[in-house]
Amino acid sequence: MHILTTTSASLDDLAEPVDLRQTPADIVALSFTDSDLAGLAAAWKADAGRLPSMRLAALRDLRHPMSVDLWVDSVARHAKIILVRILGGYDWWRYGCDQLASTARERGIKLALLPGECRDEDLRLIEASTLPREELDGLLDYFREGGPANMSALVRRLAGLAGQDAEVIGPVVVPKAGFYVPGCGVVEKPDLSNAGAYNVNAPIIPILFYRSMLLAADVAPIDALVEALRQRGIDPVPIFVSSLKDPTSLAFVQTALTALKPAAIITATAFASGAEPGIETLFDRAGVPVFQVIVATTRRDIWQNNQRGLAPADLAMHVVLPELDGRVLAGAISFKGETETDPALGHRAFANRPEPDRVAQVADRVAAFIKLQETPRAGRKLAILIPDYPSAPGRTGYAVGLDVPSSVLAMLHDLKEQGYVIEGIPQTPRGLLDLLEASDTGLALDNYIAFSTELPTAAITAVEAAWGKAEDETGLRGSFPFRAATFGNVTIALAPD
Repeated sequence: MHILTTTSASLDDLAEPVDLRQTPADIVALSFTDSDLAGLAAAWKADAGRLPSMRLAALRDLRHPMSVDLWVDSVARHAKIILVRILGGYDWWRYGCDQLASTARERGIKLALLPGECRDEDLRLIEASTLPREELDGLLDYFREGGPANMSALVRRLAGLAGQDAEVIGPVVVPKAGFYVPGCGVVEKPDLSNAGAYNVNAPIIPILFYRSMLLAADVAPIDALVEALRQRGIDPVPIFVSSLKDPTSLAFVQTALTALKPAAIITATAFASGAEPGIETLFDRAGVPVFQVIVATTRRDIWQNNQRGLAPADLAMHVVLPELDGRVLAGAISFKGETETDPALGHRAFANRPEPDRVAQVADRVAAFIKLQETPRAGRKLAILIPDYPSAPGRTGYAVGLDVPSSVLAMLHDLKEQGYVIEGIPQTPRGLLDLLEASDTGLALDNYIAFSTELPTAAITAVEAAWGKAEDETGLRGSFPFRAATFGNVTIALAPD
């Protein structure tokens, strides 16, 4: 019989016996949640030279009784202190709890079985543990508050329970919302006095992200975005929130936005604001564009190979619903992925892994907007693309229940009043459509070929395999024609066939 040597898992996996191939350590910690394990790993590695040995394991890898038996025999029975945090309580890992309780009593090991839900009390976990109730409550308090500082204090407390002379520090409260600085953590206020290190006139852009990322020490995507924006002459101000529906978080962000006077806002928070129709939202009051970035739960390989890119849950939470608030999609900046196995901890974690080229394109997009924002209206060039249904007569510029040509004319007049350079506005909607239909505008074949050289080779090959080479296309007349008309600095175009 062969036992798998793997730590990969998904919700669809059947429980199979696995061998984690871990070696013994003085401190052992297990949890169902990646955030718990990531926080403990970061805390231990920050002070590893002065701490007892430690092993971490995900409970999802110990679902099969044979996996539990093998791990208990090779790792748990040699530990001095074992901490387990069980999402769902005793019944969700009954066999493991029973085996650890028996082993701990047999070998004199300190055992702390804690609930995954911080407010719940599970008497069976308390009874199976070997530590007193007061000690269990004290350990759980660190998880209640969370964050790097509390995880560091928790690891030191575990070191003390393992027999090391360690100073015990109680948990510190992490606010529901606050400012964050990469490399420093939570700060009372952003130090904008150093903005001149990047650009004395740097535009300020807050970056909103979830407090849970901070508590799990899983903020690498935010750190990467901060650095990318700084390199482009922008002064980012990261702000963590528990939720944009939480009154405390909303009040904090509102006060911060009023003081910062940002040029734009970037948010990595999901969903919509949930405000009732007609009720002004936080973003409405800010009066600046809001860019939506995606800290995806999708794995990178799935995103890369999926025709739709992101998984349905990410599309719903980070694309569809935020559009209800009028947020501008800037793109994904990270994907969920496994880290390399840490030989010191014997653990491979799931974490948010920044995607450098995606971070760069988001920063470029925001920087381009800032440049556009600073350009006088008379110098801005706009394009308005309207729908077309060429297979059906009379469907040019058609949209159910809307008069698109009349709307476009109204937009042109409004833009002209706002200072944009608009010339030769047609008198009637029919006049606009006639100009578009009679257009002989096109993209020259030479220009198309020049543009295509900037694309990945694989993309060019796929296009040519489907449609043939552009040079061989008949009827092009030396260009790719499309229907468009220019009115000063504004171009109106019909969607290509």
